[in-house]
Amino acid sequence: MTNLLLILLWLSRDQISRSILEKVAYAGTVYTADAVNTVIKALYEVYDYVDTVIVYGPDINGAGELIVEALRGVCNDAVRAPCEYVKSLSVRVVDLRWRGEEELRRAVEAFYKPTAEAARPRREVPLERPNKRLTCWAPHVLYDDDLEALRVKAIDYILTYGAESRDVLYSHLALQRRPGGKYLARPCDVLEDWPCGLEEVDVLLATPAYIHKSRLEVAMSTIRPEVYGRDVYDPRGNFVLTDSSLYHYSPRGVLLRQIELTDINMRREAQKLLPDHAFYLGQEYAARKILRDKYVQDRWKLQL
Repeated sequence: MTNLLLILLWLSRDQISRSILEKVAYAGTVYTADAVNTVIKALYEVYDYVDTVIVYGPDINGAGELIVEALRGVCNDAVRAPCEYVKSLSVRVVDLRWRGEEELRRAVEAFYKPTAEAARPRREVPLERPNKRLTCWAPHVLYDDDLEALRVKAIDYILTYGAESRDVLYSHLALQRRPGGKYLARPCDVLEDWPCGLEEVDVLLATPAYIHKSRLEVAMSTIRPEVYGRDVYDPRGNFVLTDSSLYHYSPRGVLLRQIELTDINMRREAQKLLPDHAFYLGQEYAARKILRDKYVQDRWKLQL
């Protein structure tokens, strides 16, 4: 047994010298800050004899910073273990983010020791189910030709990405129910004031669309996942895939464009569409690449 555990940020084990790997109890690759919960759980339940954790590699997305912070006893946003476990972890954290392998080698040599002594009591660590909101300040477009379905989508979006003020959760939404050009701009309480004038126009610029905090439980009870199972026709038309081309048709079947079928062009076109349509197009493109000459648009699913 050894007292060292090695966290590799965006690096695989085969990029690390074997002489280093032989001196650590475990070396694992991580890409997200949530991995710190697995590390905390393992330090209590499996590697209770580890007293030093080395965090090594390029911190590309900032996850490493949260991992280092949590291992040093800070109960930050990434932590899903009870804070008492974090604060009493008592491990030495060697922060080697963005450092070279020679520094890693020196750290391993400096802190390595074979040991059979427990560094902390062995305990089972419960992890809470993730249920957090990521605030997104940018405006977002939602489309549905059914007003009630559009309301559900707006509520769902606010609960997932809404910003928080003293009294409400809110987002800035463009709520579209028809492809026309008649607009209305106004605040909208999507629970109490719906449809906020949208029945008279094509697009409501809800600045903001909001839900009172006192009504969050009611808002959550209105979410119906089956709303997302409906087919909502994209007013931007439709696409047909062939061996080498992507054909773009208007809603009335007029051929608008013939585009070379490449990864870049598929991504380019998908980013202009409704999310459902973009998902469909990506799914069809993936199926075509996998099935090759056996691919027939839409019909391939019947063969599975």
